[in-house]
Amino acid sequence: MSFDWILTFFIGFIGLALASVGSTRVVDFMVFVYVFNRGVRRVVDFYVHHEFNPLSPISLAPLLVAAAMLLVALIRMDRLPGKVRMILWWLGAAAVYAFAIGFVNVRFAAVYALAEGLAPLGMFAFVLVVQPENGVKDRWIRSFSWAAILVSAYGWYQYLTIPEWDKFWLIETKMYGYMGIPEPTQMTVFSTMAERGVLAGFLGLGVVPMIVSKAWRPLPGLLGWAGVVLVFSVILLTLSRGGLLFAAIGTIAYLLVNRGRGAKQVAFAIAVLGIAGWFGIERIPNAERVTKRFESLGEMEEDGSLKGRVEIMSGGLGSVLQQPFGHGLGSAGALAARVNASSGGAGITPDSGWFIIFLVYGIPGTALLLVALVSAWRLLNRRFRQPELRDRHVLLARSMLISLLPCCFAGDLLTGYSILWLALGCGISLPPRFARSVVIERPPAVRGSAGAGRPAGAESGPVPGPGWEVLRREGREAE
Repeated sequence: MSFDWILTFFIGFIGLALASVGSTRVVDFMVFVYVFNRGVRRVVDFYVHHEFNPLSPISLAPLLVAAAMLLVALIRMDRLPGKVRMILWWLGAAAVYAFAIGFVNVRFAAVYALAEGLAPLGMFAFVLVVQPENGVKDRWIRSFSWAAILVSAYGWYQYLTIPEWDKFWLIETKMYGYMGIPEPTQMTVFSTMAERGVLAGFLGLGVVPMIVSKAWRPLPGLLGWAGVVLVFSVILLTLSRGGLLFAAIGTIAYLLVNRGRGAKQVAFAIAVLGIAGWFGIERIPNAERVTKRFESLGEMEEDGSLKGRVEIMSGGLGSVLQQPFGHGLGSAGALAARVNASSGGAGITPDSGWFIIFLVYGIPGTALLLVALVSAWRLLNRRFRQPELRDRHVLLARSMLISLLPCCFAGDLLTGYSILWLALGCGISLPPRFARSVVIERPPAVRGSAGAGRPAGAESGPVPGPGWEVLRREGREAE
């Protein structure tokens, strides 16, 4: 175990060093630490320990990096407007509440679950306090795109060869039935993630920025579209229809809530994916297994998975009322089930995102999360109405929030690690030139003079828009 701890603290030290000097590279580092953390752990278990360890400290590496980012965010919290600070406090309060309940109920499993819960929160908080330029935000989202592409490339390698460490993990965790037969082309791809559903959800939302804007495709021209096709092909290999639905819902939401922005990119993506599917899907090894799974999308009323979710939802309210304070972090998910089993505890594994949130966070914790999301939506709406603040990051953040409503019926995207929290942080965070400005609602300006509707002492120039003003802060907030 000493090797595991050394590796874990080494990763944590890099994260702390980057965060402490305010380097924006810590966000890129966090993306890759989280995405490849489980893959590294499987290699270490196979080659170093020759056995699977459900309590490997390597799983805590994202927690250390996230903690460093949160520490920096707390130190610099006074830079933020009051309403933005409140969003962070509500999210933090929800996480602390769920961890406290989970630690009482399932003990050590709550610590491992906290690593997953703090990863998106730490990244979100850090993005807000560093107030990056749009070029930095674009680089962060391209890092997510790079992660999706690399995970997908490894997914194909995994599907065609089934590496020894992945095969070892499938057998040791008894996941081979759910994941198929641990043989080449006979298994379901899970790449470096916990399982196939988590991978499909990560790729499904992660591919949306690559579709709607060329600025977020890490490769130029046709190579960028090749990356999109690669990601979609691995979503197919996961046999998870949720991944395709997430990608479709996220893209459609982007078009609808942003008044058709990115329509040309989406149309071209549909053409590229249609051509790739027409010529390529039958050439996938063991393609009949893949096509059979996705043909069931046209017969959802007979689908067992959908019926199971409906049954969970029908009994979900009763479960929530029986445990209104929630079960806490560490009580749900595949990792929780293994950790709880090793410690003699029990976990909950409902297959419905919204009820996982309610059952884990309870009514109080879920209320805190929803208040934070509503506040974030109101801030994004204000910036969307302000031409000077409306950029592609605001557009992406709005679409991701809207996508949560339907997507969370299939999985817990709200409290998991995905492009959602990075997009939301980039959408809410103002660039440095606006960092000392607060957008507030005012009655429509009186027309007829250049300074009409402008407060005394404000800079000259036109009022940004009817009903809105940008007020400069002189060392204090103006709200």
